[in-house]
Amino acid sequence: MALLEKIGHVLTSDITKDFKLKKRVAEEIHELTFVDHLKKRRSIYVLGKKVHYSQAYLAELIQAAVRSCPSALNSQSSRVVVLFGESHEKFWDIVKQVQRKLVAGHVFAGTEMKIEQCAAGFGTVLFYEDQQIIQRLQKKIPFNAGDFPVWSEQTSGMAQYAVWTALADSGIGACLQHYNPSIDSAVADYFKIDASWLLRAQLVFGSIEQDAELKHDPQDGERFRILV
Repeated sequence: MALLEKIGHVLTSDITKDFKLKKRVAEEIHELTFVDHLKKRRSIYVLGKKVHYSQAYLAELIQAAVRSCPSALNSQSSRVVVLFGESHEKFWDIVKQVQRKLVAGHVFAGTEMKIEQCAAGFGTVLFYEDQQIIQRLQKKIPFNAGDFPVWSEQTSGMAQYAVWTALADSGIGACLQHYNPSIDSAVADYFKIDASWLLRAQLVFGSIEQDAELKHDPQDGERFRILV
């Protein structure tokens, strides 16, 4: 009888322990919401090359994120160029050379430092919008001709945010840059970009070498109105 009680106690302990473990795992999975994933996306400016994913995996991740985004009238106007290795470094060298001509000499050192921070990253995503598609829609639906460029910007913004969040969810830091339109011509010439593609933003990414700074959000009362 004592032996049976002892066996029962062991079984109960093991089952209880297993149950608690499974319960804790289930709670962790349940607590990780979509909004939690969105919160991982922050501007990380100090980036490195210590990324443990292959270029092929990251390229597919970026493509999948862009494919998931909606677009006005399903226009799918977003175009993306992903730069790794020498292409990534050449891009930021082009940015530096263009900025050198535009920025006053006595303040260029600060600009150069910022560009070199980007070059220190692992890769860059160039976000374009195909103007041929927009123009075709303007002709097809002239009543909304003035809206299509606006909707195109919204489409690009969603693609940028989706890629940025997907990278953040994989533990990869990134920050969004806007050196366009000054770099458009030089970049298009070097990388043989289609003439109808308009550059909208550049997302540089890499390993997180320094955490994001503390973010100060405006008061909710200033940003939101809840009406019933």
